Amino acid sequence: MMILARAISFLSHPILILLYSPYFLMEKFGTNDISSLKWMLVSYFFLGLMLAFVIACVEFGVFSDFDITKRKQRPLFFLFAGLITTIYLLLLFIFNGPRVLLILIAAAILGIVAIDIINNRIKASVHVATLSAFILSIGLIYKGPYLLLLFLIPLMGWSRVKTKKHTALEAAMGGVLGGALTIAMYIASQRFLI
Repeated sequence: MMILARAISFLSHPILILLYSPYFLMEKFGTNDISSLKWMLVSYFFLGLMLAFVIACVEFGVFSDFDITKRKQRPLFFLFAGLITTIYLLLLFIFNGPRVLLILIAAAILGIVAIDIINNRIKASVHVATLSAFILSIGLIYKGPYLLLLFLIPLMGWSRVKTKKHTALEAAMGGVLGGALTIAMYIASQRFLI
């Protein structure tokens, strides 16, 4: 069971989950194939920078592990992620990028700030928050059978508790945070996407 829990936790790492977001959003809301492909590649470049940053920090001993499980190490990641996200957001504005990606970035910035604030009190699971936000977003956008993916959220929570990365409360807090931010952003975005 521990091997399964570690596999679920690794395969659902927040940065890996975020790699899927540009594809699903551009597939649904993109206006033309060339523009969609261009913005997906730009998105992957910035996500790749975040992944490279985490790997480098683990290699140089700045982070104890790929999950950044030590709470005191997370502000550095949040600062870097916030900087990269802000640069990406500026590019979207300057080059008139797709509105759906602007909403995604606004949600990401809001999520980073919320997680940072919550992490001053408890260590909320960023893994569960990210997966919850991603799956709930896909379910709200695509509807139908995609809503069945919601079962993956408690599975991720279980894997984080089983691998002793989080308590059940921290995993639940991550799920609630990811879900609440997604619903709030979905409601706010209806004005911009329709």
